[in-house]
Amino acid sequence: MTWKSHLPLVAESAIPLSLCGALMDHVKNHTAHPRTYQGVIDESLRKSEYVELPTHLEEAVISHCADHVRDHFEIHPRRIPTQPAVVYRYGTGVGFVAHHDEVTDIERERARTNGQPVVGGDLTLVVWLNTPDSYGGGELFFENPAQEIKPPCGTLVAFPATRDHIHGVRPITKGERVTLVVRVDAECF
Repeated sequence: MTWKSHLPLVAESAIPLSLCGALMDHVKNHTAHPRTYQGVIDESLRKSEYVELPTHLEEAVISHCADHVRDHFEIHPRRIPTQPAVVYRYGTGVGFVAHHDEVTDIERERARTNGQPVVGGDLTLVVWLNTPDSYGGGELFFENPAQEIKPPCGTLVAFPATRDHIHGVRPITKGERVTLVVRVDAECF
């Protein structure tokens, strides 16, 4: 079995609450930008804003996640220096429709003309920065096998960024869902 065929990893308390707080402070002090789906801003498909993270915060997150990712996927996670980690804020509304994280030609072409970042990489790492009681709805879902996740603050969910891992975010019914997303490359042992 290769890392590409592994089911999602769920690791509670992967990130200390103090780091979650520092990440939330960074988000509060920086301007958020609307995020696209396949290179187009369309709130009927995705309703979120993002803030990019500085390298030192991204490296801190990856260092806390590395052992979990290494043990589950049997790879070394490698930071992608040209692609900053981002924090997504999902307010009340649609969430994010089912999709996969493998980069498409459509995204590459649209990014060339509209300035939106193309986010690639082998694995997607998602870290929850707020508590599940601070928002309604907003579960991360996977289609096959069916799974819904709404974990505590500091939880890491990691999965291969391939067409086989279809996932999305259920509509947010109240409050705000805040998660950090970083893509890493998989370096085999």
